Amino acid sequence: MFLVSGLAASALGACSSEPESPAATASQAPSPASAPPAGEAPGNARVPLASDTKSAQATTLCADEERAIFSCKVRGGKVASVCLAKGGEEDFAQYRFGRADTAPELVWPTNSSEQLAWASTMYSGGGETQVSFATGDVRYVVYSKAVRTNFAPGEPNDPAFSDGVAVLRAGKVQAKFVCEGADLKPIDVEAARDHLEEAPDLFTYDID
Repeated sequence: MFLVSGLAASALGACSSEPESPAATASQAPSPASAPPAGEAPGNARVPLASDTKSAQATTLCADEERAIFSCKVRGGKVASVCLAKGGEEDFAQYRFGRADTAPELVWPTNSSEQLAWASTMYSGGGETQVSFATGDVRYVVYSKAVRTNFAPGEPNDPAFSDGVAVLRAGKVQAKFVCEGADLKPIDVEAARDHLEEAPDLFTYDID
């Protein structure tokens, strides 16, 4: 946990056969997986969308006043973000995917009655934290990982860091979107601990 926290404090190359976006993988999922029109949400709850952000924020879909739990750019100039959105009397974590200059392709949840979950595990010389949610038989897993690459005695661990979003259907990976570029915000473990439900049983190992 502490190593993963360090990753969050310091710091999806996909195959051409993968779908262009995570939203495309969930085409048969229930309607809540689709983003509502900009500035609107079910039940008239106000949910900040990409239209509330500055187009110059190319690596986040979080508004200036929101705390970003995770954010990065993936292929095609799209962005995956987990933001603390305003809803009702309290903040709630919300996953968003799309371009920074238009309404997101995917937003979940759209109100504070539903929650993202987080889980973490330790590896030898590293660790991984995940934030996930499911809609129908499709599960989205945001991950930040550090894996030791050097096991020679007395030498540095030389950890390899990776971050991104994996899309699973019925437990099988359908697409993986690896974060690109230097403007990356790995999962903020402290924010996840404070605002998300911890669900260790949802940790997914088969996303490589």
